[in-house]
Amino acid sequence: MRASGIGVIVLGGLGVFGWLWLAPGTENGPTAACPSEIVREDTLRALQERVMRVVPRELESLESAVAQGGMLEGFELSHGHVVLSGMGVSLVNIGARDPMPQLLFYRPSASSSPEEWLDFDGANPPYRFVGWGYLPRFENETDVPAMHCIPEDEWFIHEAGWHLLDGDMRLTGSAASEPARPEDDENIWYWHPRSWDIHLWYEEGGVPRISKLDEKAPEGGLSLPDGAFVRP
Repeated sequence: MRASGIGVIVLGGLGVFGWLWLAPGTENGPTAACPSEIVREDTLRALQERVMRVVPRELESLESAVAQGGMLEGFELSHGHVVLSGMGVSLVNIGARDPMPQLLFYRPSASSSPEEWLDFDGANPPYRFVGWGYLPRFENETDVPAMHCIPEDEWFIHEAGWHLLDGDMRLTGSAASEPARPEDDENIWYWHPRSWDIHLWYEEGGVPRISKLDEKAPEGGLSLPDGAFVRP
């Protein structure tokens, strides 16, 4: 593995993806129906306000933020500094607890160009917070996480696979444990099993938007393989 200031995500035993963690206000059971769109908006707005009390809005260095003693200690750059198309740079901490989300998205400097966004070790600061997400453990396709005022069809599955040292991902289907690694592939960084996934995009002074991709993201970045995110 090349030298880098980015820590390696270790997935031994149950691993970080072995945690079953649901977002604030969730329950193991059918999603509580929202009595009205107004209640849904108020629920999402309150969730965003809670997240924004603990998430740094802007970071000059992602590596410093995730380092020991940093503002986001415990998080890892899951695709290095590579910008994912329609999302941004992703930071993951499966052990995060309310009010801190498990998944954070940051957008690189507006003065940087898409040609600079594919360098695994190349930073493009400052980084601005644009969204967050939750990654409950996946058991089966019918056991959809329940979150008040968020219907089941807004959740999707993040497929199992190897993350690579170029920021990309090699899918391994629905494998519940890591398959044998190709002997000739030195590009593999780490593997993770399936997880549930949901993305919320920050809306200053308003209601966060829920979708896989951020409709306000600039064009460019790395597109993960088809099938990396699937509906149940």
